[in-house]
Amino acid sequence: MTDTVGMSDTDQLVQALFGPQSLFASTVPHYESRAAQVRMAQLVAEVAVNDGCLLVEAATGTGKTLAYLLPLLAMGHRVIVATATKALQDQIVAKDLPMVRQIMRNPFTFASLKGRGNYLCLLRFKTYSHGATNKQEKQWINLIKEWLPYTQTGDRDELQEMPEQLPFWFDVSAGGEHCIGKKCDDFDNCFLTKARNIAKKVDLLVVNHHLYFADLAVKEGGFGEILPNHKIVVFDEAHRIPDVVTTFFGWEISNYKIRELIQDSRREFDEIGIDNHILYDSLLALDDVANGLRGAFPKEDCRDALLPEDIKNAPGRAMVAVEDALYKFREVMEPEQIRSKNMASLYRRAEELLEISGRIRSLADVTRVHWFETRGRGVFIHASPLETGPTLQELLYPTLDAVIFTSATLATGSGDKGFNFFRNQLGVAGEQVVMERLPPAFDYENRTLMFVPNDLPEPTSISYPDAVAWEIEQLLHVSQGRALCLFTSIKMMDSVRHTLQDRLPYTLLVQGSQPKVALLETFKDDVSSVLFGVASFWEGVDVPGESLSIVIVDRLPFASPGDPVVAARGRWFESQKLNPFNMMSLPRAIITLKQGLGRLLRRSSDRGVMVVLDGRLVKKWYGKRFLSGLPPAPLTNNREAVSRFFN
Repeated sequence: MTDTVGMSDTDQLVQALFGPQSLFASTVPHYESRAAQVRMAQLVAEVAVNDGCLLVEAATGTGKTLAYLLPLLAMGHRVIVATATKALQDQIVAKDLPMVRQIMRNPFTFASLKGRGNYLCLLRFKTYSHGATNKQEKQWINLIKEWLPYTQTGDRDELQEMPEQLPFWFDVSAGGEHCIGKKCDDFDNCFLTKARNIAKKVDLLVVNHHLYFADLAVKEGGFGEILPNHKIVVFDEAHRIPDVVTTFFGWEISNYKIRELIQDSRREFDEIGIDNHILYDSLLALDDVANGLRGAFPKEDCRDALLPEDIKNAPGRAMVAVEDALYKFREVMEPEQIRSKNMASLYRRAEELLEISGRIRSLADVTRVHWFETRGRGVFIHASPLETGPTLQELLYPTLDAVIFTSATLATGSGDKGFNFFRNQLGVAGEQVVMERLPPAFDYENRTLMFVPNDLPEPTSISYPDAVAWEIEQLLHVSQGRALCLFTSIKMMDSVRHTLQDRLPYTLLVQGSQPKVALLETFKDDVSSVLFGVASFWEGVDVPGESLSIVIVDRLPFASPGDPVVAARGRWFESQKLNPFNMMSLPRAIITLKQGLGRLLRRSSDRGVMVVLDGRLVKKWYGKRFLSGLPPAPLTNNREAVSRFFN
């Protein structure tokens, strides 16, 4: 047996769970203790005992899920685990927790709870299915009807035959603004209610960030919470939290939300047999102002600040027209509320949209950045918080004993200062904060190479796109395809694709040509294929083996200074006498680059080359900051070194 003399209680617990003679070792064949995993488990156990906050960066291959699950469950804590992606949520429930049960050999209960939109609403499905006329829709509705007697969850993910983007799912799901709660005739059979009741009783609940912060936002509004009481939460993939917090504590109005109100109203009017022409006229007026709102923002695919001069001109007049139409709709709806529970819900939704539009249009809240975005036929008008930290300091931390933030990318450098960016965004302060960047689980020094050519033109140069295309072509011939090429803009990706699509002897896969899942499956199966991606492909791509032997990044991923949220936050830093580049732009770019390059090594047997086609990484003063935050791969500017590596 392991000698435990002089060891603390938490050290003894971790030894019992992860040591050479542990339950883990006796359960898992060919078990090998991982130093980083053991260290993380110790940190988790200590913060659970002492309370406080843990920030731990644990690279791919650490086994971080088991490092936090095993000690917390062994200590008997009730825990919520929140992930950024549905893929990790499903992995924890389907793979990791059953393994934990085997290892611990004592019973504990767990469940997964997803966002409202994942669950079928029985009431809305009945209403919608009665009016369906489209042949394809009827086929999907019949499939749902066949599924209903057998499903225990009502979770649309069980319907694997259905397309991921089913057009009418929004109209039959349990979305929050449509729900009438206990007034519903189907409340006792409601799938969402059942899922929540199960969630209240389990020892460990797995949710996603969106649901967790939706719950926090609901509590802030004084409504009943979604999640059960808990004192410990683990945020996995925690680098995504600031963006989620910005979304959930922001305000938004859009022509889409107005149209959803119109569609749901028409459906309800038809269902209960309303023949009041004044009500229908009010819907026509809403339809007109929704069109007018989109027309007031004529620029296509634009993301820009909402300024005082905008409010004085067409955008402001369009918002006033929206508010006027919403006010009149609410006025004529008021006496009709008693006719059905859905009518009362429609009235409340109109009231909320009216209030939000007025708040945004006033531009009065100086703690928020006011901005708009046009996408296709939609216009989305926002007021987002400039800081996310104060919100969490007020609403999150006081309710919890221990908070654990973990990700493969939290730190932007070595030591405690490497966590400053994340701490500032999340408002993490005080003496009870523990921060640690665990060593990489993989042998980067011997299994990888980082190539940064120093003879490329500056990214702002007119010749840069052609130079990038030429460099990528040469690298792909050396690597024999097997590449993930990550771009910082669709424009650059399309430019390189256009140049290379007829010059490569490899299958070229491009983001947007197929669903992401289908592209990744083809990329895995066709070993020599090349995948071009932007945005979402910088994260969540898990392709072990030869199919991904080189990751090529076109340039350092600095956010656009013209982005309204970035610009407003930059001005806020300047008002605090702080440098926005050092405090925001640089650390955010470091974390994004780490995410992109992190696609390379997914298993200990993997090897490959990381390429950054941006000489600023080695020429500029801030290059050292980037390199100190990246994995410890040997660095070269020699193209022959890349050839030798693959040979």
